Amino acid sequence: MRNTADSFNLEQNLGLLIHLANQFKDQLISNYFSPADITAAQFKVLISVYKGFTSPGEIRKNLMMDAGAMSRMIERMVKRDLIQRFTNPQDKRQVILALSEKGHEICRRFQHDAPTTIISQLTARLTDEESHLLAELLSKMLPENATQSPR
Repeated sequence: MRNTADSFNLEQNLGLLIHLANQFKDQLISNYFSPADITAAQFKVLISVYKGFTSPGEIRKNLMMDAGAMSRMIERMVKRDLIQRFTNPQDKRQVILALSEKGHEICRRFQHDAPTTIISQLTARLTDEESHLLAELLSKMLPENATQSPR
């Protein structure tokens, strides 16, 4: 049986390791998209729209961003022609986001090339068996619907 101090250290270390792995993944994404001048955060917005999230509120909740940061990012991405913003025909106070052709191309490129490149860099020090185990454990940690699109 683990004592409380060991349990606290494990939880603290596990939290730190998950955080560091996430930062490393974001660094790899940013490096991959640096020629297109797209950050990991911008890419996450793009891929969210690509997966069917169409309102800034949905994306903000999905990415756990604050409303101000989301609003500023969307504004920059519209100016760079990565996404398009339309008035919601059912509620003129709301907007609907869609990918521009440039945004679609970035997402298509990612779907085709990047997962292999980024995941192979992320898991370079793991064996195939360890990579499969990691995927199993991470999937087990997540809520049932965490990997599903909103529609």
